[in-house]
Amino acid sequence: MRWFVPITIAIAVAVSGAGTAAAEHREDGKAHHHRRPSTHVMAAPSHQAMYMQLLAEKYAPETAAAWKQTMAERVALMDELQELKKAGKWKREDAKAKMERMAEEKGEAMKEHMALVEQFTQAVQKEDAKAIKAVLPKLLASEQKLNETLRQWVESARQAKSS
Repeated sequence: MRWFVPITIAIAVAVSGAGTAAAEHREDGKAHHHRRPSTHVMAAPSHQAMYMQLLAEKYAPETAAAWKQTMAERVALMDELQELKKAGKWKREDAKAKMERMAEEKGEAMKEHMALVEQFTQAVQKEDAKAIKAVLPKLLASEQKLNETLRQWVESARQAKSS
């Protein structure tokens, strides 16, 4: 579902360069990534779920079960939205408008989420196990809130479908 990749995963994957960047090595030996729009393997919700599950198992095993449940729910919600989209009851424009409204209504919460995403991204980039372990539980709570929003969108689309 290219139109709605969960924020945390999309940013983490984009920053880590998994399938979306062509690397050029500079004289100092560090890679410089050029971003190009493309469909990549991590765009699939099931791949994102596995990525977070593996990180949780490695860095914060006490959160692994909750991550597994949260991401399984995310995959199911995304699949359901895809089915509603195929049935003509969910449109890309609807998602865009809802996301814009959510950003306006939950501005502070979105800022907090994005700050967590940034912390997570920095930790992953640096391969800082302590920082990854510290941010994963906070990110989990934020992802659970996003699932609640998706659940509401699915329910709204279902009601529109039955009307």
